[in-house]
Amino acid sequence: MELNLEEAFDGPVDLSHRFEISSERLDRPELLRVEPILFSGRLTKAHPGFVLDGEIEIRGAAACSRCLAPVPFSRSGPVHWAFAPAHRRAARDEDETELAEGDLAIIWYDDLKVPFDPLIDEELQLEIPMKPLCRPDCRGLCPTCGADRNAGPCACQTK
Repeated sequence: MELNLEEAFDGPVDLSHRFEISSERLDRPELLRVEPILFSGRLTKAHPGFVLDGEIEIRGAAACSRCLAPVPFSRSGPVHWAFAPAHRRAARDEDETELAEGDLAIIWYDDLKVPFDPLIDEELQLEIPMKPLCRPDCRGLCPTCGADRNAGPCACQTK
């Protein structure tokens, strides 16, 4: 999906979209499933660019890093993006040698049509647990036979 910033020149624009994201697109092997991501928000003109405030709903499951059981994750909450023209960044870069506090939160654009999917992908990547655990005391899989140690002891001899 593309965000057309030009639509907000005359007034705020309400947006709503359902994002279908495949697990393969994110390159996270532990990801088992991602439900459609729901976004609704309002795009407004701001100086020097635009602001998009909204709500996002993310749900999915990742494999436990010890026993491979599904571990659900979810987030519903606010999101905020600020967009500014790239020529402003070039002017600031000439004046400053280090990043200012808000520089990382700004999306710099050359064109008034900005790809929105990468912003949603980033929010999703932040919600997927790095080392998902089905429970804190997960015993994992037996390295010899592969049995789930949470279900009970296996017949393997441990040394």
